[in-house]
Amino acid sequence: MAVAALALAVLAYAAYAALFYTAQRQLLFPLADTVRHPFRTALTTPAQLVEPTVSFGHARGVFLPAAATPAPALLFFHGNGETIDQHLDTLAALNTLGLNVFLLELPGYAGADGAPTFDSLVEASTAAYDWLAQDSRVDKRKIVAFGRSIGGAPAAELSRHRPLAALVLLSTFASTADLARDHFLPPFLALDPFDSAARIREFSGAVLLMHGDNDEVIPAAHARRMAGASPRAQLHTEPCGHNDCRYFGAALLPLLRTFLQAHQVLPTP
Repeated sequence: MAVAALALAVLAYAAYAALFYTAQRQLLFPLADTVRHPFRTALTTPAQLVEPTVSFGHARGVFLPAAATPAPALLFFHGNGETIDQHLDTLAALNTLGLNVFLLELPGYAGADGAPTFDSLVEASTAAYDWLAQDSRVDKRKIVAFGRSIGGAPAAELSRHRPLAALVLLSTFASTADLARDHFLPPFLALDPFDSAARIREFSGAVLLMHGDNDEVIPAAHARRMAGASPRAQLHTEPCGHNDCRYFGAALLPLLRTFLQAHQVLPTP
């Protein structure tokens, strides 16, 4: 009887692991449709639709220029249940800080070309960075990667491929391997090897981490692990969950202003 129960438990775990392995990209990127269609949101001047060429077609983003140029730039990566058009109004407010803002769509989201994978996200993010770096409105010495939730993974990974002035990660995970462990699965099952803690450890610039102490999607232990990876990492926590934190609302501007001024991305008053 004990042997039969053990065998049944092993089979159940194997089925659970197999389900995770086959469905993980759908779980990580639930809005990916991989069907190309035009950008559907009406943009008002001076917002600009940008579609840099990549190997799988075109990356897609929206550029919101600062009033005075050349200016620092923030390259934004959104979460997995969102698209860039949902953040246009919130992030347009960052122009008042003297920042250019580039909102990058995830491959396969909202009709953008490709499908979201480690490789496609790296390629799209480097293409967006390179577009910013060649634009005369951008101070290419002061490009900051800013990622929310799953968007923190390609933001941190970008630091491995292009020079960043700083890194800002909101409610994100330390690594896909850690996500697997959180669900009692071996890390080798993770298809997309994002490791933000390792990228932070290697990064020579300043890092701002923001996380909710009561995050029900990505436990705050992920943020603490990333904060411990580098003495240049600053951790800001709030008593909130995954999607209800003030740091992606009214508190965002003052937090970013203080951090970016402290690290010479923005001028001090």
